[in-house]
Amino acid sequence: MNEPMNNAPSAATMTPGRAGAAHAWLSASPAQRLRALIGAVAGFALALALTSAGADMLNDADTLWHIAVGRDIWLSKSFPHVDLYSHSFAGEPWIAKEWLSQILLYGAYAAGGWNGVVVLTIAVMLAVFGQLYFALSSRIKPIVAAGLAVAAVGICSTVVLARPHILVLPFVFLFVWQSWRAAEEGRAPSFWLLAAMCLWSNMHASFTFGFVAAGLAFLHYLFEHRQFRSGQTYRWIAFLALCPVASIIHPYGVEAIWSTISIAQSQALPYVLEWRAFSMSKDIVPGLIILGSIGAALASGLRVRLVAAAFICLLLYMYFTHMRFLYLLFILSPALLVKDVAARFPAIGVERWRGEISQSEFERALVKYAPPAIAVCAAALGVLLIAALSVAKWAPERTYPIAAINAARAAALSGNVMNFYNFGGALIFEGVPTFVDGRADRLYQQGFIPDIDKARRGDRDIFERQLERYDIAWTMLPPADKRVAMLDETPGWTRIYEDERAVVHARREAGKR
Repeated sequence: MNEPMNNAPSAATMTPGRAGAAHAWLSASPAQRLRALIGAVAGFALALALTSAGADMLNDADTLWHIAVGRDIWLSKSFPHVDLYSHSFAGEPWIAKEWLSQILLYGAYAAGGWNGVVVLTIAVMLAVFGQLYFALSSRIKPIVAAGLAVAAVGICSTVVLARPHILVLPFVFLFVWQSWRAAEEGRAPSFWLLAAMCLWSNMHASFTFGFVAAGLAFLHYLFEHRQFRSGQTYRWIAFLALCPVASIIHPYGVEAIWSTISIAQSQALPYVLEWRAFSMSKDIVPGLIILGSIGAALASGLRVRLVAAAFICLLLYMYFTHMRFLYLLFILSPALLVKDVAARFPAIGVERWRGEISQSEFERALVKYAPPAIAVCAAALGVLLIAALSVAKWAPERTYPIAAINAARAAALSGNVMNFYNFGGALIFEGVPTFVDGRADRLYQQGFIPDIDKARRGDRDIFERQLERYDIAWTMLPPADKRVAMLDETPGWTRIYEDERAVVHARREAGKR
């Protein structure tokens, strides 16, 4: 009384379009169907969680200036080579190295406002989840893989922002994982991966990490397969040599590579929150997960291959040095370690799971109804994203002092502004040249940012020198900033606006400038 698991009409009775879809499902194994169903359900649950946190994805001032730069590139059909957005370093060399991400952000904003920007970010993270889930479920049980993939994305929620480093993440994962997978299988990567490197370099400055990741994958290939003089080895060498070539297929050419070096040398890094080092007292959850994972690996006797261990150590070092690399650690590490984990714990391995499917009545029922269930998840996801695009009321309220900007306009203030670092994105978005903003990679050298920090903490001499040197006519600073109190006590300055987010001061003669 064994009923067939595929009770569906034959393809011959269907229309061509339906026949093709039906044939794909009829030819899919029970394991493939159940794997797809678990991924669809987990993906929809993750989409709900991401949608509920949509406002947090706009909690970064840099989102605003990225959109503005994308807008200007799109409308002008040209790429900037000098700073056009500040008065303090106007005309200094500066490039829009992440131009492609910036155009995508502007396109999302133009199409759907702030909701469009959030929906784009959610869609990208769902794509990353799908990639990670596929990589993990090829080695371990899909239900375990889904849990790990959802957890990895959830842990990264603090850096899931509408910014280029998130938009490029699917290409980062594609390049790193496929390079690593090729090494695991004893072959060279497909040269089509060079297209992913090209997109990576045009979307985010982290692409030089891809050179290192590919190099480590090559070492893994050599250590695992010992093929030092094979055709695949020579293909590997050609692939590695072409990675930098692919990365300079960029409007700025080799200058894009130089920009990544200049970021590492920037004096602004110690003063920018996302570039701070890991702190166990501040980053408790990721820290406990890292310690717990190391403890579990030691207690269980997990053996990690040499180059994989070196890669994980590199990711840990990057995160411990700069917390912004949280997403690389938690998205890439599971994919790098899954083979070793499956070998040490065969009970969660995918091979045993495939053999157990036919023994469970519940799983047999899931397999039978997998196609319509997946269709329901897909439809629900579409409805969710459409509703988010059209109904939600998201806006970058925490980093967008629009009321203060409007007050400055109403007062007809002109001349140079001294602004708080986090207000720079909004001012660029509104077309106001900034004193300082988030473009700290090649600008703001020679002690500029350190002096701002000293003035913000109450150094009156530095503050007054900056007011005169940069011919400041008005200011927009947060209420707790000590420069606000100093301006209140300085003759010739008047407080013209204040709210819980920003205080605006102006020189009494500012309107005449």
